[in-house]
This record gives sequence, structure tokens and C-alpha cells, in this order.
Amino acid sequence: MADEKKYVARKRDYTATLIFASFLGALGAHRFYTGYIGIGIIQLLTGGGCGIWALIDIFCLCFNNYEDYEGNELMYYNPTLGKIVFVIVLIIIISVIASRPS
Repeated sequence: MADEKKYVARKRDYTATLIFASFLGALGAHRFYTGYIGIGIIQLLTGGGCGIWALIDIFCLCFNNYEDYEGNELMYYNPTLGKIVFVIVLIIIISVIASRPS
């Protein structure tokens, strides 16, 4: 029993995942970080589902509706940071839509 290796769940950090999703979401970096290798490759090849899939992941992360591959919640959830990133992403989306020529 002394030689028995104990399984320790590898917890992923919320802030790191949110940063990966925000800046490298179209490349699936947050999926690789959280253990979703297959989905990460698909996001890498499709540009995050043309950005839409990556955007959905960012919104899920902002409201703590995201788990790692092993089903664990991300460590150190920060609701204030999630709300700030959500508002910034919305402002960027609105400004891009508003600046498009008609």
C-alpha cells in the first residue's frame, strides 16, 4: 500500500483558461490547456469555428459554466474578472458591427 500511487486531479486555473480563450481562442489554446485535445485540434483547424465557437467558450468561461476534461471545475473562479471580460468582449463585438460600412 505504501507504493500505491494516489491519483491527484490536476486542477486548471480559471484565469489562465480565460486568458487563453480570450487571446488564442481561435487556435483552441484553452481547450488544449483544459485537456480537450481532440476539440482543441478541431478548433485549431477551423479557426475556433470561424470564431463563433471560441466566442461561446469565452462566454461560458465568463459565467463559470466550463469544466476541464476530467469534469473538475476550474480553480480560483473570479466572478469580477468574468464580468469584466464579458463586457469588454461585448463592446468589441458592438464596435466591430457598428464600424462595418453599409
